[in-house]
Amino acid sequence: MAQENRYDSHEPGDHPKVFVSYTHDSEQHREAVLTFADFLVRHGIDVVLDRWATDRRRDWQAWMTARITESDYVLVIASEGYRRMGDGNGPDDLNLGGQSEAALLRDLLQGDRATWTAKILPVLLAGHGKEEIPKFLQPNAADRYEVRANTPEAAESLLRVLTRQPRDVPPPLGPRVVLPPRSGAAPARIAVPDGIPVSWRSELLPPGFRPQGPVVEVHLIPASPFTRYRMLQLERIGDELAASARADGLFSQSQAISVGSSADAAWAVSTDWRTGECGLAVLRGGQRTCWFALPSANIGWILDRADLTSKLTERLDLLLRISLPAPDSFAPAIALEPVSLTRLGNLSEVTANSASLPLNPPERLRVAPEEAFLVDELRRSRQDVAEELAARLTVAFRR
Repeated sequence: MAQENRYDSHEPGDHPKVFVSYTHDSEQHREAVLTFADFLVRHGIDVVLDRWATDRRRDWQAWMTARITESDYVLVIASEGYRRMGDGNGPDDLNLGGQSEAALLRDLLQGDRATWTAKILPVLLAGHGKEEIPKFLQPNAADRYEVRANTPEAAESLLRVLTRQPRDVPPPLGPRVVLPPRSGAAPARIAVPDGIPVSWRSELLPPGFRPQGPVVEVHLIPASPFTRYRMLQLERIGDELAASARADGLFSQSQAISVGSSADAAWAVSTDWRTGECGLAVLRGGQRTCWFALPSANIGWILDRADLTSKLTERLDLLLRISLPAPDSFAPAIALEPVSLTRLGNLSEVTANSASLPLNPPERLRVAPEEAFLVDELRRSRQDVAEELAARLTVAFRR
């Protein structure tokens, strides 16, 4: 009994099975197709080629029909002969096998165009152009695959389709964008008791640490009953804090950061003050905290209310996107420390060589929470909340 040829059955696996359809235009073309098929096999593609199925007498019409319909893809090798035959313009007594294959492919496309458009792939070997693709394969409106050399680099687009390894993949789907209304009712505020506890940034950093310049800190304090985070949750959230803060622009792409956790908090903070003092932290009791440096100028630092509002809007969004359970409501707070060499102004003044600085400024400014917002309301109205926080800090600075 003759040994079974491996092209007589399709064994499912990691190797896509492809049928190569071509016309015998010349001996040179036949050899180019054979060399191309050999290249594909050596790179993990299970190729069905008529020249490799001559181990027995066959009904070639039945063989071709079975192999095409069971293959994952059909590669149509474009040539002048295939175009004439595929478009019905060639002599009826030449390329009989190719005529049968093209007729079957046309019929399959007619019966299920969506499926077979994706499975029939026109291939342009070296020396051939798109004008040699038959019109029923849409040479101008659908994809074609150029293989100018038998190398993975030259055949990359075809190999990626055959092995289902796209070159570009979409990023993970992010949270739905929240666009606060530009007019209408102000966000609903919930009164909070005086003295709601806040862990300010200086209480989160190592003893003796003093920033090199003014740093704004914004806090979201749980204003409704909340169960403390488990320590395992804090241990696992650090890398997410770093990635989210870098994607949000709090950390630059090259900025060195430190990620860690303790019994009380998890954090991601900048480790080089020269690249901008900033950080993101979550406390075990549910508080969420972010801080960032004020813009520096030729003389001191500038507190630009419009710029601060924009940054606070972004940072509130960053805090709200942390993927840990949240209380029903948060109370926001803001602070500036240290205040020395800080002045009110706008960013257009960063290059000014003269400026008026306040006399005897306080060491720090802290604006404690005055009201709370439901989480959904805070997310929807974070720009309004940011404007209020920036206004309160500015008023405190002027006193």
